Amino acid sequence: MQCRLGIERYTWAMLSIQDTGVGIPAAELKRIFKRFYRATSTDRVRIKGTGLGLFLVRTIARQHGGNVRAASDGLGRGATMYLKLPLAIANTGVEEATHREQ
Repeated sequence: MQCRLGIERYTWAMLSIQDTGVGIPAAELKRIFKRFYRATSTDRVRIKGTGLGLFLVRTIARQHGGNVRAASDGLGRGATMYLKLPLAIANTGVEEATHREQ
């Protein structure tokens, strides 16, 4: 497993996590972020899970103004997850209004 953390254009934190595991078929790369979805694999019975982990990662990333995506060269070739989060969220005016009311 290999992890990398970097900054893109001084505004985004970029995290990539690469493994050498079972991989993900190209047709399933977008579906793996759906709730309760589990990619097809010969090891599916051995690998336990509910299909919620990547759904939660995507949901939390989006709630923070970021995103996550996956890449894989196919079964048996591992996979890489790319997480992108903003270093700062633009001021929406909500905080200013809250401070004025107090």
